[in-house]
Order: sequence, then C-alpha cells, then structure tokens
Amino acid sequence: MDENKKLTDEKRVELTKLSYAELELGESVEINDKFIGIVSDTIYADDGMRAFVITNPNEVTILFKGSYGFLKGNPTTWRDEWLNTNLPILLAILANEKKVPSQLKTASDYLNKVIHQFRGARFYIYGHSLGSINAQYALANCRHPQEIIAAYLYEGTNIWLLLDQKQRRRANKIRNKIYNYVDIYDPVTLGITATHHMVGKLQYVDSEKMQLVKQHMWGGYKFDKNGNLKLREIDENFLRESRSDHELLDCSEALADFVVNTNSSEDIKKIATEKIFELAERHLNSKTVAKLAELIKTNSEKGEKKR
Repeated sequence: MDENKKLTDEKRVELTKLSYAELELGESVEINDKFIGIVSDTIYADDGMRAFVITNPNEVTILFKGSYGFLKGNPTTWRDEWLNTNLPILLAILANEKKVPSQLKTASDYLNKVIHQFRGARFYIYGHSLGSINAQYALANCRHPQEIIAAYLYEGTNIWLLLDQKQRRRANKIRNKIYNYVDIYDPVTLGITATHHMVGKLQYVDSEKMQLVKQHMWGGYKFDKNGNLKLREIDENFLRESRSDHELLDCSEALADFVVNTNSSEDIKKIATEKIFELAERHLNSKTVAKLAELIKTNSEKGEKKR
C-alpha cells in the first residue's frame, strides 16, 4: 500500500503543514515513522507560487504552499500572495468574472510538468488556503487525471466560478479522488456549497467557533483516538452559511472596482480593512462579510501588539 494511503486524517494534516516549512532539496520527509520520500524539487515562481515535490520509488507527493498572512509575511509575500492572488480571486468571484491570477496558472503548469516528468508514478496532492486554491485550479487543468490517486485540500475558497466549462468537466472526472475540507466558521472558505459546484467532494468538518486565525489554521479540526477527522452530514448550519456566502456573491459587485498597487504591508492592511468594513456596513445581514471583517480586524490588532 502507498505510504500516503497509510496516513490517518490527522497525519495528512501534519504533512500538509510541511508546505509552510522551508523544505530543502534532498531532505527526507517522514510522518509518524512513515517514509513519504525525498524532496526532489521545489519551486518559488516569480509570481510567488510555491510548491514542494516529494518522491519515493512509487509515489509523488506535491505540497502546494498557502499564504503567510499579514503577520509572518514580508512585502514580497504580501504582494504576491495577497495583492496579486488572494484579493484578485475574491474580487473576481464577487464580480462573477473569470479573471485568474498568475499563481493559479503557474500551479497548473507545474502540476502537468511534474506529472510528465514522473509518468507512471502515483500522485498525491495537498494544499491549504492559497495552496488549496492553487491545487484546485491545477487539478481542473490536469492533462493526466489517471495519474492522480488522491488530493487533500483544506480551507480554500471555492473557485468554481472562475472555471470554464472544459475545466469543470475535467474537475468532475476526478471529483471522487479530491477531498475538499471545509470548516464553515473559517471566512476563507467563501462560496461553500452542498452541490457539485466545487472541485472535489465536500468534507464538512465538525468544528466549533474560535479565534478566526486559529480557526483557519485547522484549529477547529477534531480527531478521534485513531486519527480520524470528525465530519458532519450537511445540516441547517451549513446551509445557512452557504446561503450567506451566495447572497454576498449576488450583491457585492462594488468591491470589484478595487485596484491597488503597493508593496507596503501597512497600506495593504489599511486598504483591506477599509474595504471589508465598508462591505460589512452595507450588508449588515451577511455573516460572511462579518467573518471577513473580524479576520482582518484580528490580524490588524495582532500586528499593532507586536509593534
């Protein structure tokens, strides 16, 4: 059995967290004494897309890295991950426009390149947050879907609205291989749905509310003694959050006019705060906007305390 298949849900989260580490070429990767492989390739593209390729004789594991966030990043990562990727994705979804940031396209090209390089291997894909978004787009453009054994994607925005019909058909062909984990209390999971209009199968996490940055970083995930993640069936709470998301998507085109060119972290936080709170005031009944506003507020307050 593949080493990736032997991992529990809890250990897969641990493996995904390594996407935030500075893995080096030649480094050995083990999870719970299971040898996942050797880091055989890394990429730090000009647009900020980052990924790590881990190989053993039978498997190829690709970790797509997520965003550093306001507190741990630097002007370059804020520009590449937030101004040039995360915020444009939000704007495109709000405006219902298929404007795809460069990072997503780079991730797509990279996945196809690595699959071509290791033809015949068994591929496992992981991603959290922006890493999930990049992986979703890459999988929707995968030219060799038969090589994909499984993908585990955590807490990413639903990018279905950004996909064309061809990409949606490709994603649907491998839907049963893709596990898309959603904590409804995480504001990053914008566009959640109980329908097939998402990349992969919905895995509804049995979570509870907490501080939002912690929430986003798997804080609400609960595992049993065997490492199995606790999931829920679709319930009224999920449907309520989903309706709130889609009401926002239907009424928030004003944010689509938001264009900014800056490398300053303070300007980014200031602009993001102003725009999100403007939306919060305009759409008082939107729980989704309220969550986004609280996330921005939390990041800003923590930044102030650090100084």
